[in-house]
Amino acid sequence: MKRILLYLSLLLVASSCAAARYAQGPETSEILARSGYDGILEAVTYESSEPDLSVRRLVVYLPASYYSDSLRRYPVMYLLHGARGNEVTWIDYGDAFHSLDSLRRLSQAKDFILVLPNMNNYYGDDDYKNGHALNAMRAFWLLDGEAERYFCQDVVQRIDSLYRTVPEKRDRAIAGMSSGALQSIYLSAGHPDVFGYVGLFSPYNHPTFAAIGHRDVYGHLWRRLERQFADPPILYAIYIGKTDFFYPHMRIFDNNLTKKGYPHQIVITPGGHEWYNWSDYLIDFYTKIFQ
Repeated sequence: MKRILLYLSLLLVASSCAAARYAQGPETSEILARSGYDGILEAVTYESSEPDLSVRRLVVYLPASYYSDSLRRYPVMYLLHGARGNEVTWIDYGDAFHSLDSLRRLSQAKDFILVLPNMNNYYGDDDYKNGHALNAMRAFWLLDGEAERYFCQDVVQRIDSLYRTVPEKRDRAIAGMSSGALQSIYLSAGHPDVFGYVGLFSPYNHPTFAAIGHRDVYGHLWRRLERQFADPPILYAIYIGKTDFFYPHMRIFDNNLTKKGYPHQIVITPGGHEWYNWSDYLIDFYTKIFQ
């Protein structure tokens, strides 16, 4: 019964998650034309290891000092969108760059490379359409592990090869909202030596029906968490609103983490599954990483 209620709640979220319109497949030139930021905006198109998809694209936001300070290496944060999103959603609706700029001016956030990947599952190159955002229902119910399976190989290793990163667990963070938080749970648990900071904004931790045949990505969560917390992340933070669809579910997850002695934080706020919360959660997470 609990599982049925969970999937009903997913269905409700899929139909109402963040009512704002999402960007639909911007051209790379349109992304790079965005201005007004302190840092340096770049777009990277890379070969995909997925069987039916040849390329993907991600957005990189570099500190202003990146090219002038050619000997310096930087930590990296990976920020994942939710359903009805793509690699520019956090820029357009979460103000991810301006908020980071403001914190840096106040010396409340460190310099690091921010990476915004596209985490949707597409049917193939014809469907990809320059990384277009998906219908919410499809985005949730096709969350089957294809993008996640190759994430460390295609995204993390590529960023390490293209930019002057610090390729260590203590210098990598991953965070996401809603379905991106679900992906962050499983990516960090499945790769316990990769991410030292984990931020979960309005998360749930049960994958959808599409993931049943993909247990290599979405299976054995508590066994993976046991490995992850054997050498725990520096920060494992859950953010959830009291009227969020997943608030009861996350309180159970929080209690289970506590019972097992896994160090983590939970931040409970007013409000629900909305951008005004996710933007605030992101700001708080920015101030806590790489300190």
